[in-house]
Amino acid sequence: MTIEEKIYSFEEENTVIGIGDASPFYNIKPILEKTEVPFVEKDIEKRINPMLIRNDAKSIIALGLSYNKVFVGNIDNKIRGKISIGAMGTDYHILIKDKLEHIKNSLNIEGDIFVDTGPLVDREVAKRCGLGQIGKSGNIINKKLGSIFFIGYIITNIELKPTKNIYTKDLCKDCDKCIKACPSGSILEDGFDYKMCISYLTQKKELESEQEKSLINRQIYGCDICQKVCPYNKEVYKENIYDVDIFYPDIEFILNMTNKDFENTYKKTACGWRGKKILQRNAIIALANYKYSEEAIELLENLKKDTREDIKNYALWAIEKLNSKR
Repeated sequence: MTIEEKIYSFEEENTVIGIGDASPFYNIKPILEKTEVPFVEKDIEKRINPMLIRNDAKSIIALGLSYNKVFVGNIDNKIRGKISIGAMGTDYHILIKDKLEHIKNSLNIEGDIFVDTGPLVDREVAKRCGLGQIGKSGNIINKKLGSIFFIGYIITNIELKPTKNIYTKDLCKDCDKCIKACPSGSILEDGFDYKMCISYLTQKKELESEQEKSLINRQIYGCDICQKVCPYNKEVYKENIYDVDIFYPDIEFILNMTNKDFENTYKKTACGWRGKKILQRNAIIALANYKYSEEAIELLENLKKDTREDIKNYALWAIEKLNSKR
């Protein structure tokens, strides 16, 4: 068995694995030079050149891990929000890193592991390694997992034979379902406006406008709308979720959770890095976007005593908005 065959043998039902060379991604440099993106490395050279990470870099091993989940159960009458399926369960950074560490150690090779933490553009890495093609939504589309998967990779000094690219045709063609379904209009025919993306708004430190608060709707963290309408995500691997609190967060719990509560729940997920306060702010906004109810007003009234000035101000704003719906 060749080393490449050994690498592919680690692929599981919910993962895909591919190999690419470690030459610089010069093809995307012009795009990066005129595109502003949050939460990424600002040095463009570091974003396109694997050899600035390892000066002996020769190959990249990329792994895609599905986060496709569906709720199987009943929803009660509690006031609940919505959360991205990518933020449910154990933090994917940990899951993918463990899988890549296992591959690296099993093959006894040198390599640097990155899971949404490296300077390279993850989707370009995945594309080069044969994991798929970038669709109109900006997500990589793979025939096995659809577009609902996270990406991690190993940069190694071992020279490997690249995965044969089977994604040579336009997978989206005339389909524009993600563009039409996006409530904020952030997905464009010729690009992406991240400042209007609901997922970004739920992570943004300050929300400046009524439009931003309205677009968040009931999202506590992230957004999956463009993923849900993509035809490639219909007949692919899915994990069943039976716990309603995981799929539809209890807003009362989020508003009242202590630091210890946060540590034991959301801190362990992919949304934990943003901290407790951002989730609570989004829960307040979700309440304001609900229909008026005495229960919602009572939850917000309790926050008027909060020592955090910004949380108190959001609560006052939400009370005023709900009262206007009476």
